[in-house]
Amino acid sequence: MGIISNTSSEGVTSKLNKAITAILAISILFVSCIGETKAYAAETETAATAVTAQAEEKAETKQETAASTAATTTATKTAATTTAAKTTAAKKVTLKTPVFVGEAKYDSGATHPYNAQTSQLIVRYKAVKNAEKYQLYIKGGKYKKWTKIKTTADTKVKVKKLQRGTTYKFKVRAVSGSSKSEFSKTQKLSTAVMDYDVYGYQAICRIVFHEVGGMAGEMWDKPIVYVSDCVVNRFVAAKYTGKGVWASYYKRYNTVQDMIYLSGNFMSSYGLAADGAIYSRVPKRVKVAAYGALYNKTALNGIKNDSTVYYWCNRPYYSSDSRIAYSFKIPWGYFNVWREYWG
Repeated sequence: MGIISNTSSEGVTSKLNKAITAILAISILFVSCIGETKAYAAETETAATAVTAQAEEKAETKQETAASTAATTTATKTAATTTAAKTTAAKKVTLKTPVFVGEAKYDSGATHPYNAQTSQLIVRYKAVKNAEKYQLYIKGGKYKKWTKIKTTADTKVKVKKLQRGTTYKFKVRAVSGSSKSEFSKTQKLSTAVMDYDVYGYQAICRIVFHEVGGMAGEMWDKPIVYVSDCVVNRFVAAKYTGKGVWASYYKRYNTVQDMIYLSGNFMSSYGLAADGAIYSRVPKRVKVAAYGALYNKTALNGIKNDSTVYYWCNRPYYSSDSRIAYSFKIPWGYFNVWREYWG
């Protein structure tokens, strides 16, 4: 009996062990299946992600291709537009010849480009239809031959860095692309020998009128011209060259009217008015002579101005200097002695 019992226990144990082994095998198989399932799922997810990435990459490629195509189209259109513009510009355009506008006239009919006119001039011309720009040329002073000084779309040009007391010539033509008009007629403009304004001009005219300008007859034209030269040259010598016996005295005055009205060597504005030398009474020939002196050019009856005349005074005695004109008052007016110019 005992042997049978033991044999039975061993059989049960063996069966139990087999059962446990089977269970473990099934568990292992189950776990393995789960692992494979997860791996499969991961692989599936990775594949799906790859497909999505490919789709996105294709979409981006399409967008880039579209953008590139649009840019190429825009560039092509721009190039076409530029080519068309160049073609249009290259076409010949008929341009009329520009016409200069004269300087503004002032009172006597002379021109007065007031303020800084010793170093600059304002050149004006009428606009030309279809003109894109204008080419302005200059000759005179340091410009020994015709020189293009400005290319501009403006019809009013300020030309700077010029020499005082100098006459310049100007010509202009209109430009559009490769098309150019004929050159305009030449315009002559002059810089003044000194800066002055309307009040300075009137002061010169008044003092010249007071001294000799009130005298009738052509015989007084030369004295009018040379007294005008005297006034202007004295101021120029003092202010611009530092020469002359009055330089140290006159250079303190900023304007020619101050030199005339305040220096004491001429007459005050009040004194001139008291003697009847008011601007409204100044005749045209005195105004023209004063203008000629300011620009050192012949203006009155072909009488050439003289930039070397500096003196005139109210003394009754004679001097050996031929440039000095002496004036002194006599009962019926002023008596003038001119050793060289008029006597």
